[in-house]
Amino acid sequence: MQKMNSLADLPTGALTARLYEIRKAERGLLVEFLTYLGELDRRRTYLELGFPSLFAFLTDHLGYTRSAAFRRSTAARLVVRFPVLCDPLADGRLCLTTLVELRDVLDAERLDEIVARAAGRTEDEVRQLVAALQPRPEPMDLLRRLPPSSPREAPEPAPEPAPVPAPALPPAAAPRPARVEPISEERHVLRVTVAREFVAGLAAVRAALSQVVPDGNLERILHECLRRTLVQITRRQRGGERAGAGGKRPPKGRTIPAAVRRAVWKRDEGRCAFVGSDGHRCGSTHQLEYHHVRAFAAGGDASESNIQLCCSSHNGFIAERELGAEHVRLARGRARAARGAPTAWGADNSRPAPASPP
Repeated sequence: MQKMNSLADLPTGALTARLYEIRKAERGLLVEFLTYLGELDRRRTYLELGFPSLFAFLTDHLGYTRSAAFRRSTAARLVVRFPVLCDPLADGRLCLTTLVELRDVLDAERLDEIVARAAGRTEDEVRQLVAALQPRPEPMDLLRRLPPSSPREAPEPAPEPAPVPAPALPPAAAPRPARVEPISEERHVLRVTVAREFVAGLAAVRAALSQVVPDGNLERILHECLRRTLVQITRRQRGGERAGAGGKRPPKGRTIPAAVRRAVWKRDEGRCAFVGSDGHRCGSTHQLEYHHVRAFAAGGDASESNIQLCCSSHNGFIAERELGAEHVRLARGRARAARGAPTAWGADNSRPAPASPP
């Protein structure tokens, strides 16, 4: 390898030639990396290692930023789905960014055509190509009153107008996920697309909280809703519900006593307690559930020593490993049917523990 301190004497031709060689090798390594990553994802090896998702494995173990992890995990799944994508990645017709931009329009029937049209294009050009292949409706005009220039000129808050029903959107127009963008050290902008029911519910909540938030400020309204919700969730997840007269009602079935939930939450620090094969603890706070170390179906009780916090990914992983994937699939189907809607309950029907407040 050429020593870095001798590069100053390297002829221009040799310098550029070496850069081309490194670039070619870099593309080859990227394809190899995505192939290996796709196989790791197929095996769900990240669960064995103590990570709740492939994304967490990339950020917490391999040290990628969130955006870099998103691009690599998305590209790895595309390569597994369409192995022929390895060639345009290796020879430079596509790069990691342009491949990810194509994720929603790639299909087996038009794959060669789409790759040919995207080959060698910039990120912006590929975005235009995606828009041509999958048009989206124009956004609706937004009309709103500007805030007064000074607090002294602020008029009395007027009643909010009734929400106007929005025209129906084509089925292909999926709303973008919510984004929270920092604009200063203390302030952020929340961008989210909501349904008509949300708008109607927001108007009702604004009226119900008009004594608490008289000016109808949307940030304060939502903050108050979050605060009240977290109080209720925290009380429930840490065992604060009423357990009957004197709090001594004996548990039935899978019921975990409030005292046990409080102790387990404190012991596990409100994080997933699963430890991977290399000693890494998951530690996720997403979709936490109270998990029976010895499965309830196998006679496990609801004692503190037999209950631990697990994220839903690891709860399902443990259940499949111990009870079998088919058993878990059927159990989940019965649980969903009994509740009438899908929820984040555990694979062995463990009781969910909502995420801890910040």
